[in-house]
Amino acid sequence: MMPRESNLGRLRSYGACLNCRRKKTRCPAERPSCSNCVRLNQSCRYTSARRASREGQSTGWRLWKRRPAQVTRQDQTREELGEIPETTYSKNRNPSSGEPWYERVSPGSASRSLGFGNEDSNPHPSSTAVSKGLELYFHYCHRQPIWCFDQEDLGDKGILSDELVYSILALTARFSRELGQSPRYGNTARTLIMLRVANGTVDLEIIESLCLLAYSSFIDGDLHLGRFHLGLAFQLCRAAMMDMESGYPPESPLTERKKRLFWSLQSLEQAYGQQNGFLSLPAEILRPFYAPLGGDRGSQKELEPRPPQLPRDDIGCSTPSDIGIWSLAVHFGWVWSRARTYVSDCAQNRLKEPWRHDSMYSMILSDLTEVENKLPQCHRYDSVKFYERKAEELRTNRGYWMPWLKLQFTYHCILTVLNHPFLYIVASQSNPNLSIPNAFWRRSSELVLLHATWLVRMIDMVSEKKMRLIDPFFGHAAAIAATVHVYYCCAADSRLKQKSKIDFDKCRSFLKSFVPFSAACKALDQTLDKMTRIAYGSENVNDDWMPSKIHLSIPLMWNLLKVNCTPDLPEMPGGLLHPTLVPAIPRDDAGESSCTLEVIVAMSPDVTVNTTDGGQAVHMQPNMTNISSAPSTPGSVVLAEKLVAPADSLMMNTPWLWTGQFPDMENIDYQESDSAMGNIDGFSTWWDFGNL
Repeated sequence: MMPRESNLGRLRSYGACLNCRRKKTRCPAERPSCSNCVRLNQSCRYTSARRASREGQSTGWRLWKRRPAQVTRQDQTREELGEIPETTYSKNRNPSSGEPWYERVSPGSASRSLGFGNEDSNPHPSSTAVSKGLELYFHYCHRQPIWCFDQEDLGDKGILSDELVYSILALTARFSRELGQSPRYGNTARTLIMLRVANGTVDLEIIESLCLLAYSSFIDGDLHLGRFHLGLAFQLCRAAMMDMESGYPPESPLTERKKRLFWSLQSLEQAYGQQNGFLSLPAEILRPFYAPLGGDRGSQKELEPRPPQLPRDDIGCSTPSDIGIWSLAVHFGWVWSRARTYVSDCAQNRLKEPWRHDSMYSMILSDLTEVENKLPQCHRYDSVKFYERKAEELRTNRGYWMPWLKLQFTYHCILTVLNHPFLYIVASQSNPNLSIPNAFWRRSSELVLLHATWLVRMIDMVSEKKMRLIDPFFGHAAAIAATVHVYYCCAADSRLKQKSKIDFDKCRSFLKSFVPFSAACKALDQTLDKMTRIAYGSENVNDDWMPSKIHLSIPLMWNLLKVNCTPDLPEMPGGLLHPTLVPAIPRDDAGESSCTLEVIVAMSPDVTVNTTDGGQAVHMQPNMTNISSAPSTPGSVVLAEKLVAPADSLMMNTPWLWTGQFPDMENIDYQESDSAMGNIDGFSTWWDFGNL
């Protein structure tokens, strides 16, 4: 840490011209033009001593400088979002007394020198706004899912770069009353970043800024701009050898921070990156772990370059050898990226029989099992007992519980997508030679209903604990689960119908909670509403809607499963591409409603599910199948019915739903399970299966 300079030294630093201050190079301070600017044939300009002194005193982006008005504003912001104020971060709140390790310019002077307008027309953010932006960042975005820096990383410097400041504000403005300022902050940050790239002065904070901007764009649903930020950040990582393990010297103080940044970029790539195209990297290359391989191939694998190790993360770990929860979420996120590719292949009619050992379906299940085996006992559902935790405890430790929730949602979402009946119904229609065995239909039907129900259970627990989730992935997961539950709304069993309708309404309500701050989730919600109207066949549907058949829009179902819903262009200011380069996406509402799949009931089980206690109820004997007839409302948080599956229903008699293309399915001679299983005392309830 450099010692504090005298006042004379500080004033002398502000005697540099604007170009040298922007490039952070030593300025000869020759007037009227310094030799650096003359050599580069640039216009040399200086600020007055009085103005420079005022800027040096008022803009340093000191961290954690709290004021009473600021605290009130933050509480109002959280109240607007329905969030109970959480415990503030107190560790290293005060900046270091030393000067920053390299000279910074004030955002006000930088924006004016770059032609962003005068101070009145485009005022730079105040220190209070920056402090509030940092508070909101650590409250809503830190480790959720990106983990670029910790409070200690910022506190050691005491001052942030302009690029990082504007990027943080672009990401967090949506959570305050300054929502409309987010595009301006983002444009300013992007301009400053591109100048640093052009001048060859890229440092770690520049790549961190790109990571924040990419996440902000993905929340806004601007995939073009988000993937541009993400791709540029990856290219800079490659230039700095941050994509290889050998580029991380253990003695460097920035090693862990660089690892967190690299894997944060990978986390965004897993959830929002491009899944196809010649420029897309195969998911296998980005595997965050290495499976043991036998033979010569295993020896060759050991010699190949490896990506950096995951960062140190011991929050919630019981032993030093346990993998941190954030790192585990990255592992599951990698499998989720493979599942996204699988859906994309199915949409392009490239489905290989999923029951084959060399199919992508089997390989994804193998990878998921391998990752699940890495999950320490200390992070498992039955050990952490999320449903028993106090709401205040969960909010205090968001750094642990947000990655834990991401991991749980990802796990159940992977298995929901892989076994979604829509994939295989469409595949059977488009490929007459594809004969799907009954055993596969039965098993996949069990899994998709099981894990779609688990997603609703996770939504119930989050709602009960009043936890505000921000990552659009959670909205995506709810939309995917909703497509399963609307599918089962036409089951023959009235209880399964009612349960599916309630779960579907919960998914819709949860998705709508993301709409105020995420244009991506707003577009997803609009697509789900449109699909629902087509399925219902009416604009107005009452609570007694219990159909015997539904119509699923094939284009809308693919859009929901592939999360291919983007906002309309007028809702996306400050985009990347000129209109002549924007890919043409057909929007044929008539085609969406006419190209439908009719789903009818062929066979349905006697399904009863306990969704009120997180799966921790005492195991009940199979013959205890009494249910409550208490009414449920679509907006209710807790499912009114407490149901237990009989042994001869779900696990032995799958809920069979088919399309009109299978007219003979109703006459299939399906054998009921042996009743001997029902005589086993202490048989596990259906809900005990499938938790992580």
